[in-house]
Amino acid sequence: MLIQRIKVSNYKTYLDLDLDLTVDEERPIILIGGSNGGGKTTLFEAISGALYGLKIESRDHFMELVNQGAVGQVKPEISLQITFSGKVLGQEQKYILKRTYVLNPAGKPLESVSLNMNGNMFVYGTMTAPKERIKNEQEVNKIIKANLPQELSQYFLFDAMQSSELLKKNVFAQTIRDNFENVLGFKKYLQLKRAAEKLQQEWAQLRLQAEQEAAEYNELVSQKDKFTADLNACIAEQDALYKYLTSMETEYHKAKEGAQQSAALNKRIVDITAKIDDIVRRAASYAEDIKGFMENIEINVFLPKMAANLSVEINNILRIKDELANSSTGAYPLETLRDVTAKIIDYLKELSLCSPEVDEENVVKHMVAMQNTTNRQDPFDYLDNAEIAALKSLVNRGANNQFVALYRQRQDLEVLLATIEELRTEKNNLEQTRAGGNEFIISNYEESQRKLDKAKISEGQLKQEIQKLDNRIHRYDVQIQQEPDLKYDTLVKLKPFFEKVADNLLKKKKAQIESEMQQQLNRLLVSYKGHIGRVELSDSMENFNIRIFHTKGNQISLNQLNAASKQIFIQVLLKVLRNLGDYNPPVMIDTVMGVLDNESREMLFEEYFPNLAEQTILLCTTSEVRPDSDYKKLEAFISKTFTLHRDVEEQKTTVSDGYFGIELNQ
Repeated sequence: MLIQRIKVSNYKTYLDLDLDLTVDEERPIILIGGSNGGGKTTLFEAISGALYGLKIESRDHFMELVNQGAVGQVKPEISLQITFSGKVLGQEQKYILKRTYVLNPAGKPLESVSLNMNGNMFVYGTMTAPKERIKNEQEVNKIIKANLPQELSQYFLFDAMQSSELLKKNVFAQTIRDNFENVLGFKKYLQLKRAAEKLQQEWAQLRLQAEQEAAEYNELVSQKDKFTADLNACIAEQDALYKYLTSMETEYHKAKEGAQQSAALNKRIVDITAKIDDIVRRAASYAEDIKGFMENIEINVFLPKMAANLSVEINNILRIKDELANSSTGAYPLETLRDVTAKIIDYLKELSLCSPEVDEENVVKHMVAMQNTTNRQDPFDYLDNAEIAALKSLVNRGANNQFVALYRQRQDLEVLLATIEELRTEKNNLEQTRAGGNEFIISNYEESQRKLDKAKISEGQLKQEIQKLDNRIHRYDVQIQQEPDLKYDTLVKLKPFFEKVADNLLKKKKAQIESEMQQQLNRLLVSYKGHIGRVELSDSMENFNIRIFHTKGNQISLNQLNAASKQIFIQVLLKVLRNLGDYNPPVMIDTVMGVLDNESREMLFEEYFPNLAEQTILLCTTSEVRPDSDYKKLEAFISKTFTLHRDVEEQKTTVSDGYFGIELNQ
């Protein structure tokens, strides 16, 4: 199978694309470059969608796939057309396969398909009569399957980055087994073996004469069928869980690490919340202060200004008052002086120390005169204590201007308010980090791990139950075989026959696969270059496995290979299977370098890509295939080069010849 042309209309980033993908026999590579988001993966999806169809679930899904630059300008219609050639029954055929998608008036997506095979047309669509649709759809699917079955496409149209991620732990072995079963055609013999076993059971049911025996036999077979179905479902569940766990392993560890740092994260959130609350509180307090200030503006503004103007005079009054208070010896009231004077004169008369004729009033006058000459005269004696206190308050208020304090408070608050949005944004980001799926990822991953462990236990239990039922069924089989029956005997022999055919087919290609893989891995697997002693495949397809050994004899664990080595391994495996398999499809690789180191890259450019397939389409960026170095190594093997250009304003991708401005030398 060779892809000759792809036409895309109104699909994602492509408004109108017509790309010639034919290759020369000696130049099997087509190199398509583009920046990230430029349309490489969309082109990859368009080719796969043209071959196998788009699964459009709803009107919203359809509108997501339609080129956004064309919405409202042209009829919303998606068209994918691929031209390819292939051999069917030894004859070369040319095919033009076109798929068109529109919405009906009710908003339901409709598909129309046409296949031109050397002039013979097969047409069907969602609105085609069921009988005609089924017939033509079967013919189209048969032709596609003859060239490249959809279940095999993932091994030839793939993302190199994803391939390395898939090949982890248990998924690795499962993927290898799937590759061999599908690509090399072993699966059909295993399916025939199971079909023969089913027919044998059905015929045995007819052979049993006794009604009770037949019922017992049927029950055993029914139980076995149920357990077998449960076992297959259990294995399928494990495969799905393996793939999920593999795909989410990196995210899980990141989430786990984040959870371990949750204490620090929570503390930071609490600190930021406290800062925000403090700013809000201070803003509210300032608002209250401003309100009170405005309500008492005369007191708060005019009175302090007046006090400032009169401060000299007021301070002078207060100073004199303080001096008089400090220097005064003390002055007694007139009544006090009279009372004391009378008592003293009476005492002196009793002691005969003074004349009985002493005039008390004269003595009082004399003492008043003496008191007045000792104490300074207070010029502000008209001010009482309350008035003095008011003057002091006035001076103090003027010295501590509330307006100035509020102004400074406002300045500080403005600085804080300028940071509050930043703090809120940081808090929001931290909360999103804390709650942005981390808990879900961790719980879902660990729950899946528990389900996987449980499924493994169930698998073992189901196998035991099936073995017990097989033993019981076998007793009936022995009973049945006592009577000659050619048909039954044939069916009994078919089960091991097909198993033997599959095993013989594996053994026939086993040596070729082992030898070819050893040679390829010794050249391309950088981490063990020249040190792969042998590659060993198991002899049975039922319990298939592949192992590689060091030249010193020890087994190299596939699970322990790093991501780059796994990518190399799977690409080597696919190349060998392609060469030895039943199909000859093109190879299309997106993100060609995946996670490879420089040495591995060199090997791919020099040894792998030039001899990979009759047609190899590489989708890459300038960092994957570097124009100044890597390109030169491939140029001799390249038939065509293209560069994808993303027009952000027009919301479309266009294509130009050449690889980022480098014209191909033919």
